[in-house]
Amino acid sequence: MKPEDQAWMQLREHAASRISPGFPDRVLREARGERSPLFVAQFAMCAATAALCLGAVALYQSGVSGDDDAKNLAGWSEITAQANDLEQGL
Repeated sequence: MKPEDQAWMQLREHAASRISPGFPDRVLREARGERSPLFVAQFAMCAATAALCLGAVALYQSGVSGDDDAKNLAGWSEITAQANDLEQGL
């Protein structure tokens, strides 16, 4: 065997040892357009995370009471009244 052939074979063996198991199959499956189980799992995780976030926002919004809105409205009404008084004083 030529030294060049032996060097290439060693390089191939080293590269093969660095590749994770199943990597070539995943690459070929993706190249053919087939969805891998890993893709489906990632999509499911994203969908579950989005659902949890939306649920948290809904719970937070339902927890905000009308009392907070009334307090904020009263505060802004007071600021508006003071601004009107200031305008009339000028």
